[in-house]
Amino acid sequence: MMEDKRKEELNERIDEINYLESTIDVSKGTAANATDMLEFLRSFKCHYVTLTGYSDNEGYKEDVHIDLSDKEVEEVQGLIEKGLRSRIEECNDRISKAYQELDELLK
Repeated sequence: MMEDKRKEELNERIDEINYLESTIDVSKGTAANATDMLEFLRSFKCHYVTLTGYSDNEGYKEDVHIDLSDKEVEEVQGLIEKGLRSRIEECNDRISKAYQELDELLK
């Protein structure tokens, strides 16, 4: 009986460890993709943006192309870069938290 309880506890810890490792892997991938996009934006010359969305009323995707002035390009790129840096920071926070939890589990 005690052995079954111990096995269950170990399996729960293994599941937690696997979940944390998965969280770390996904977060690293997301951060790497965001970093790649940031690097691309630094060399990319944008002239317009395309918004893609879904209309609940119409039930289809719609692309809206918007031409941008030089000032608008700077503003849009600034917003995108800010969002990407925020995404990277969030991923790094999740990674740190997952490693802390792993450290606690493995003590």
